[in-house]
Amino acid sequence: MFRRQQTDSIVPDPASRTILVCVNRRLGHAKPSCAARGSEALAGALEAAAAGTGVAVVRLKCFGRCAEGPNVRIEGGPFFRGASVQDVPLILARALHAKE
Repeated sequence: MFRRQQTDSIVPDPASRTILVCVNRRLGHAKPSCAARGSEALAGALEAAAAGTGVAVVRLKCFGRCAEGPNVRIEGGPFFRGASVQDVPLILARALHAKE
């Protein structure tokens, strides 16, 4: 997913796409979290939909926007705030389109 430029720095490979999904859960806190708002089910649905497409789905721990979650980002592309399982086709289509 990364390639080296002549400067020897590591940059994301534009030929690959990764969907990043926050699955942070704040236990014992009154503050919101993406997992408490359904991001784990969203990540599972994205993983199932992305199987065999060449798009990777990575679960991570926080974009710092928990009050707007669940949060999803196409690496190098747009954020989706307040995403849900119903948004999976749109998110995957955007990731696949960005791959071209």
